[in-house]
Amino acid sequence: MTMFVPEASRHKAHRSENLPGALHAPAPALAKSLRPRHITMISLGGVIGAGLFIGSSGAILTAGPSVLISYVLSGLIVFLVNIMLRDIALHAPGHGSFVNQIHFALGPLSGFVAGWVYWIVWVTTLGVEVIASASLLAPYVPLPYALIEILILAVMTAINLLSVKNYGEFEYWFAMIKVAAICSFVVIGCLLLGNRPVTVAQNVFGHGGLMPMGVFAFLAAIPTVLFSMTGSEIATIAALESDNPDRNIARITRTVALRLLAFYLTSIVLILCLIPWSDNIRGFSPFLMVLTRFHVPYASMIMTGVILSATLSTLNSGLYATSRVVYEMACRGDAPRVLQAMSPQAHLPRRAVLASSAVALLISATAIFSPGVMFAFLVATTGTFIMFYNVMIVCARLRLYRLSAWKGWLAITLLLGVLLSMLMTPETRHELAAGSIALILITVGGWIKLHRSIHASDGGA
Repeated sequence: MTMFVPEASRHKAHRSENLPGALHAPAPALAKSLRPRHITMISLGGVIGAGLFIGSSGAILTAGPSVLISYVLSGLIVFLVNIMLRDIALHAPGHGSFVNQIHFALGPLSGFVAGWVYWIVWVTTLGVEVIASASLLAPYVPLPYALIEILILAVMTAINLLSVKNYGEFEYWFAMIKVAAICSFVVIGCLLLGNRPVTVAQNVFGHGGLMPMGVFAFLAAIPTVLFSMTGSEIATIAALESDNPDRNIARITRTVALRLLAFYLTSIVLILCLIPWSDNIRGFSPFLMVLTRFHVPYASMIMTGVILSATLSTLNSGLYATSRVVYEMACRGDAPRVLQAMSPQAHLPRRAVLASSAVALLISATAIFSPGVMFAFLVATTGTFIMFYNVMIVCARLRLYRLSAWKGWLAITLLLGVLLSMLMTPETRHELAAGSIALILITVGGWIKLHRSIHASDGGA
């Protein structure tokens, strides 16, 4: 799967001589079945998940109305990282996702760590989403909870095993449901503001002012907000299986800021205007709270369906992303070689899909058998891991393409600010510690693997 454009080929070629990584021979070609409409909806769905529909309640309670600053800064970070993704896609020679480009730009060890970090984030997320989906369905499906989990994961795995076009179609409609839900909420919210005696000023300023939790409370909410926005990079991975990867990546990164503004900021502003921020309940959807407060018919049933579609969408995309990344790692020797097998008919890495699905099932099982140790540790690492691979994306861009470097340095500064806010916040401090320990272990494992590979090649020579 090539990623260069003819106009940039000379630009890429002269850079490859001076960069530390070395891309291996191109992997067997993946399918090119995704259409521009798939990529567009995958990019839209990538920034809308349960983190918005449910997790926003925690962010609002952490910062009060100043959470809007948290959303603006987090949106800026996501926008800048997406610009970095576009630049490394267009200015690195060869093939593959951003993990391959990190490998090329920053060296084999960075590529090894970034690949496994990204994979662990998503298989852990898959395990969490399996649990969430089963919890939503359990009241309506008369089956044992564990069997519901297995059936959910089996269905989503089957979708990803059939063809990449199936993944694209299902994600298209999952994303359509989420986009329709947000648009409907915005319309209903605006009608409520116009037709009901809503005391906006009292809701926003009458419960401690604009910054009731302190001047810098918005910093404490940024990790929660930022993590809810993760997933936009999946569209750049999916674009590799379309007819024109470069054009599709450039197009979706141009509109990411507009998507974040339309979906996140508009929704949160309406929530803050319609109900007092202090009425929110951590872990309870503020969208549902608004709709039930104003007696919107069937609100609970509709929001349950929307949140279920959001969790299934995350499962669908997570299986896709993890399988492609671990497949790439297997092709360059960073993961077991057995995972690089390619289905000749469907042109998709079925073993990689099955392996990611199996690990996700194991992680969901640890929530039952080891909730306070293994599962808690895995979940705690994800925040630090997300920050790490975002920093690696920016560093790869600065190494590959130095024009307008200020964008990269601004992104690095903001990401380091998020890490500092995690360190200052008691709830996320232990997550930072757990993630740092895991990063050290993965780095040591990567160093040992590379050291053995060098010795093996020297022995063969």
